[in-house]
Amino acid sequence: MKRCLIIGAAPVSGALLEQFSGREKDYIICADGGYQSAVDAGLRPDLVVGDFDSMERPKDAGVEILQVAAEKDDTDMMLALKEGAARGYEEFVLLGSLGGRLDHTVANLQAVAWGLERGLFVMLADENNLVAMLRGDSAGVPRLEGYYLSLFSYSEQCRGVTVRGVKYPLEDAVLTQAFPLGVSNEIVEREAFLRVEEGTLLIVMSREA
Repeated sequence: MKRCLIIGAAPVSGALLEQFSGREKDYIICADGGYQSAVDAGLRPDLVVGDFDSMERPKDAGVEILQVAAEKDDTDMMLALKEGAARGYEEFVLLGSLGGRLDHTVANLQAVAWGLERGLFVMLADENNLVAMLRGDSAGVPRLEGYYLSLFSYSEQCRGVTVRGVKYPLEDAVLTQAFPLGVSNEIVEREAFLRVEEGTLLIVMSREA
């Protein structure tokens, strides 16, 4: 599966960019201010998308630029995601998508949900967190040293939630938006098995900073 990296304007370290930019065939999109993070890490993006309200328009003649109006319905990150999807990418990692403004983080969670509705895999990542969603499906989540697994209902309810290979397993459970039953679990096997029959499950892997 072709993968697209999108670099947003929230703080992102060079180490994180190096960790996720190892695939030669990755397509790299910078969302507005994310361009500076890429340049600082020695990365040359394939495309820069944004209204350039937080930085000057890049002057690199070798980089494709898609400039949009400042007054728009989509965030720069969402525009980048839509553009990547339009170019045929189905797997996305959004860096610089966490740890900045809270409203932007919530908007990026909605970008994950937007991708899920269209059959895309979208993951948010920073140095200490990995975030994805699952709907009406099952998946394996590998054990990562030092990370906790937390599950939340992104929809009003998630029904038929099964979690195995963890310290606190669930079988055919119901999670709701109003109670954090699935927070801070631990994967005790090589990977955890997750299944949700109805609803959108928010999956968060976190470690202490």
